[in-house]
Amino acid sequence: MSFFAGVAVFFLLVFTSLGDSLAASGRRSLAASDPRHRHRVLELLLDSPPRDRRREASVGTWGCEGRGCGFDARREDPRRNSQLSREMNFIGSVIVGAPEDGPLCLVPTAGIGFRSSGRRACTREAKQSLDKEVSDAKLSVERKGHQGWMKKEGLYFIFPGGGTMFPDGAVKYIEKLGQFIPINGGDLRTALDMGCGIITADGTYFVEVDRLLRPGGYLVISGPPVQWPKQDKEWAELQAVARALCYELIVVDSNTVIWKKPSGSACLPNQNEFGIDMCADSDDPSEAWYFKLKKCASKASLEEEIAVGSIAKWPERLLKPSARVSLMRSGVDVFEADTRRWARRVAYYKKSLGLKLGTPRIRNVMDMNAFLGGFAAALSADPVWVMNVVPARKPLTLDVIYDRGLIGAYHDWCEAFSTYPRTYDLIHVARISSLMRDPVSGRARCNLVDLMVEMDRILRPEGTAVIRDAPDIIEKVVRVARAIRWTVKVHESEPESRGGEKIVIATKKFWKLPSNSQ
Repeated sequence: MSFFAGVAVFFLLVFTSLGDSLAASGRRSLAASDPRHRHRVLELLLDSPPRDRRREASVGTWGCEGRGCGFDARREDPRRNSQLSREMNFIGSVIVGAPEDGPLCLVPTAGIGFRSSGRRACTREAKQSLDKEVSDAKLSVERKGHQGWMKKEGLYFIFPGGGTMFPDGAVKYIEKLGQFIPINGGDLRTALDMGCGIITADGTYFVEVDRLLRPGGYLVISGPPVQWPKQDKEWAELQAVARALCYELIVVDSNTVIWKKPSGSACLPNQNEFGIDMCADSDDPSEAWYFKLKKCASKASLEEEIAVGSIAKWPERLLKPSARVSLMRSGVDVFEADTRRWARRVAYYKKSLGLKLGTPRIRNVMDMNAFLGGFAAALSADPVWVMNVVPARKPLTLDVIYDRGLIGAYHDWCEAFSTYPRTYDLIHVARISSLMRDPVSGRARCNLVDLMVEMDRILRPEGTAVIRDAPDIIEKVVRVARAIRWTVKVHESEPESRGGEKIVIATKKFWKLPSNSQ
């Protein structure tokens, strides 16, 4: 009887006006645990044009209620983590469930006291200070307040910089590092903050840092175990690993140590207590998605050409092809064409499509399909920072992005992106359909609904999504966008474009669940 009652309720919600009114009020949630419901949603939104707008609306306006998809909802699956070996947990891989196992629902755009970036960007106070963020009851200042990372002032959290080793703030700490490292000369552009808690067992941590660090780059460690009480053994091991990898010791200043990585391969790891050797010639140091940490030193291609001091200085390096570009087929021509293409497209976005790039409304930007970083390079004059995401199953071009002085990461977009909800002001993606396909078989590995729900999770309220693809794909994008509470406008691509693409400019609406659903 319970089963038939549930079926009756389901049909009332989906096929009658009752479903419309509940959807419109935001009181319904999609039951991810019901595969029939999920299949119905995907069928209506993706398989064919909807024949009945009312049916589309009844599955379209989603809210997250209950435990399945709350404020911190992600598609990561901690239950699968618990089934892994200790070795995998040591590696720290993020294990996620299959897309069809994830919650098909939306994280509410508003918590208690939350205000959108668009609303606060227009205030005088926001223009005067870029180091403030609106308070949210979900955040907590107690954990790190004593270290000076984050403090609460009235309605705001402020981020003065700090930590156990530099309580006077990040600026003073960086000024101190500038006495030993050429920070201001244009040779250094990207930096990696590894945090505290150095692991010295078998040198695994250090060789992974070595893989990431540019030849001639600098490694700074502040805090344990550097000259730390009761950690003499760990400090000695850390120094031994550095010597095994032929790092030059620059300075030990109190609890801070600075090393410099060799610029070339003249000094190879000798026999050492950690068993570190050079990686095989067949090893590709750019392969880093679900690869185990290796107990060998990577051989970087064109080491001396890409070393600190050899590569062009900032900002010239942004537009100048690096030596690693030459490893690509027709690399220099592809690089220069891609740079021109994105300069033209971004200019079109600003002048013809009215994107608020270059204004206080947009600060945090993501390019989901970055390739060589041309989109980010075209924004270099704007007061933004861009996270360049290179899909893990596409050509591994992240090294070229870093050679340009930009930042980025690999990611498989059929999985959750490891970031806090409501992070980015603008998300840009070209050829969104390619992010879901296997490059070898050409088959879809996940679906557009899951991907756009994940985009919604990381997009700020009243933030903007820019999606460009073929017209048939854009038609489906529009359908899903409306279903997840985005307002949508479709534009023609720039006149110089030859691909016949269309462009969606979507805005994530500002909404919250009813008070009795919070």
